[in-house]
Amino acid sequence: MKNLNTRKKGFALFEIILVIAVLAIILSLGMTVDLSSFRRDTFLTEQWKLASILQRARSRAMSNMFDTNHGVCYTPPDYIIFKGDDYTDGESAPANTNITITFPSSPIVFDRLTGKTTGATIHLTDGIKSADITINNEGTIDW
Repeated sequence: MKNLNTRKKGFALFEIILVIAVLAIILSLGMTVDLSSFRRDTFLTEQWKLASILQRARSRAMSNMFDTNHGVCYTPPDYIIFKGDDYTDGESAPANTNITITFPSSPIVFDRLTGKTTGATIHLTDGIKSADITINNEGTIDW
């Protein structure tokens, strides 16, 4: 005589599909949050990098390195730190190509010893977030 109260051990197909669906929803929410923080961090890193490059050029000019002015220009896809008046040759640092950078039409040149320059504003945007880096006549970099 068979016992009618015994059940087969294991999971039903419906239970497996339900667990997979719940896991997929949880993972998709986690990925959305993770991608937005990645974009924010990438934007902030680019902003920090450009401010650092500007500060490096100003510091070199103020310390009278090579007895000349120093400056920065943007020639996509690179930032170029140069000395003197030749902004086609110098140290280059790659820019993030996913961020649109609106750089002044002429390079930013810091005077030797004083670090002064003509004022300029550099605009960065990734389509969602945007920021400005402002350099005043005294050479102060505000970001």
